[in-house]
Amino acid sequence: MQNLIDRLLAFAKQHQINVILSTTMSPNTPPAANPALNKVLINLNWPNQNQIAFQLAHELGHVLNNDAGILYGCTQASHNSIEFAASKRGIQLLIDLYFADVAVSDANSARFIHQLCIPSYLVNFTETQIRQHYETQLKQVD
Repeated sequence: MQNLIDRLLAFAKQHQINVILSTTMSPNTPPAANPALNKVLINLNWPNQNQIAFQLAHELGHVLNNDAGILYGCTQASHNSIEFAASKRGIQLLIDLYFADVAVSDANSARFIHQLCIPSYLVNFTETQIRQHYETQLKQVD
């Protein structure tokens, strides 16, 4: 898991996104992003450490999508849409990094979903993206 987090941090650095990894926050404090400042805050005291890679990718998704930093006055529907888009962007990033060195014969979407604690509402999207990841790779070989 640490290798994947290191890859996410390298990606962030390459894209000039400042990631703050905090060990001083309450375990209940969620991660956050400020796209206007290209900053992401990750709580390393989070109770489920297996969720940190997905949280980091999700927050990077907010920055990459250039989402509004503060969603006051935003309807619940548009807030959900923004969160869903950030999750999708994060999953695409995770797939590219996680499966970069994994042969198609060794790819296991169930393991990926379980290890990274991907929320159930994103399972179908994740499985589709993993398939597309390998289909794209196979087309590039041809």
